[in-house]
Amino acid sequence: MRFLKRIIAAVLAAVSITTLSGCRQSKPENGMMSYDFKEMNVDFIQLAPPKAGDKIAIIDTDYGEVRVVLYEDYAPKTVENFIKNAEEGIYDDMSVKGVRNDVYFLTGGWEDKKGNYTGRNNNDELITNEYSVDLWPFAGALMGFSDKAGCSDARWFIVNNDADTLTVDAINELKDSVRDREDAIEREKVLKMFDTFYETGGFFGLAGENTVFGQTYLGLDVVQKLTQIPANDEDQATKDVKIKSVKISEFKEGDKTDEYPRPHIHEKEELDADTGESSEAESNGESSE
Repeated sequence: MRFLKRIIAAVLAAVSITTLSGCRQSKPENGMMSYDFKEMNVDFIQLAPPKAGDKIAIIDTDYGEVRVVLYEDYAPKTVENFIKNAEEGIYDDMSVKGVRNDVYFLTGGWEDKKGNYTGRNNNDELITNEYSVDLWPFAGALMGFSDKAGCSDARWFIVNNDADTLTVDAINELKDSVRDREDAIEREKVLKMFDTFYETGGFFGLAGENTVFGQTYLGLDVVQKLTQIPANDEDQATKDVKIKSVKISEFKEGDKTDEYPRPHIHEKEELDADTGESSEAESNGESSE
């Protein structure tokens, strides 16, 4: 898998002193190269419900409601831009444009005069990606998008799960890539992050590629439905499904959420933390998927 080799290379090269240079025409370094993995909080804020007073977005769709908590402290410019667009009604009555089956859905843009799907009218509207070692494209992550590398614009997408690549073999290959890291704290935290992807789902291939600025805390089942909208071979939706509105609010004590702790889509025991080998059941030919 090409994406897996690219991500492994990014993980192996990750150092805290590397600086990314913002938006580029050419593809920038993967954002993970700016991460200090020793500082990563492996309790992962995305796997906990919002707190009272947290800023949220209420996304009403033809398939139901999705609620996400917005991470202002981690991605202030991206969140500010998203809130501005939502409050101006830009996202109201907007169609879902892109769909990768079961993996993600994309919206937030419009067709320009040339018929291109865009999320900006000029380059001044580009937001340089805001990367954080504490935020990952886990299932339900709200992420920024642009066709210009290293940037986001008005477009956004929500991840479901890339089940074809988050397999036992793929995760163990990722884990094997960092087992010889000299720093034990860094090594154990990265291994924990890989385990978390396997347990909760997501799209690891996007790690360090796009800004994570929110997380679904209610309506992950609706996200799953939206990622199953019929699409063509170019991942363009062939059925018109609307984002009816996006409203900004605050989370209140006692507000409804999905189940927490989040249920695992796999059992952690299917991975061998010491050797990177799959479980005995799988090695005997029994499926763990």
